[in-house]
Order: sequence, then structure tokens, then C-alpha cells
Amino acid sequence: MSKAETKYALFPLHLQSSGGPGAPTDDLRLLLDPFKNEVTGSSVVTQATNPVVRVASHVTGDLIHQTVTGPGSTIRIDLTGWPEINWPPHAGIGPVIPENYRAILVVDTNYTAGVIRYEYRTDLTGPWHVVEQPVHIVKAAAA
Repeated sequence: MSKAETKYALFPLHLQSSGGPGAPTDDLRLLLDPFKNEVTGSSVVTQATNPVVRVASHVTGDLIHQTVTGPGSTIRIDLTGWPEINWPPHAGIGPVIPENYRAILVVDTNYTAGVIRYEYRTDLTGPWHVVEQPVHIVKAAAA
């Protein structure tokens, strides 16, 4: 394929994890580029019970096709996230911010359902909270 024939395809994917009553949930709004195998978007982890949790992150990551013989091929998405920061225009490069979110998402080849294992922290140096839950599609763009 020559440079003039470079292919582009971006599609949005909205996924949400689900757990038992009082468990945290992860709302993922992703933009996938299957030709570059890249993912970007946002994650918002929330929990309504005490302590109330809301961790918003800008996420980036890799799209990995896991092919096996016979049925069972999956798509894996590895994500890393950083807190959303509203940095003033022309204010310089800003401080180094440590990551606050990590996830491994494994979904079926239609992106409709799967499992997510994610870690989040509620402050810059706090402990990591680990959650593993089913994930399902909320909305997908028409092909």
C-alpha cells in the first residue's frame, strides 16, 4: 500500500461496566482507529455509595486483535488515563501529572460485550482500587 492509499477509519464506542449494588461503574467513551490500532477517549468511574467516587480521565491506548483457532476470537483494549485538567491558555507546559486510571478491556469481535479489569485512584498518590466487571455496549455508530 502506497502512502497515497493510506486507509483511515475512526469509530466511536460507548461502553459501560456493571457490578452489584453499590459497586463502582466505568463509563467509557472511546474513539477507535483500527488501522493504527490506537484508542483515545474518556473514562468516568463513579460510585454513589459512601465514599462517593467520581474519577474522570483522558485515556489513550492500544487496540489488539486476539485471534484463536475456532470460535472465541476477542479484541483487547489496553488503556492508560490521566486526570482531566483545564490548563489556562498560554500558561506553559504545566506540571507532570501521574496516571490515575489503567484498564484491560476484552470484548467480542462485535464490541457488544466483554469484561473489563480497571484500576483507579482518587488522588494523585493514593492507593489503586482494582475492579473487574462485565462491560456492555451503550451506543455504537452505524457502519
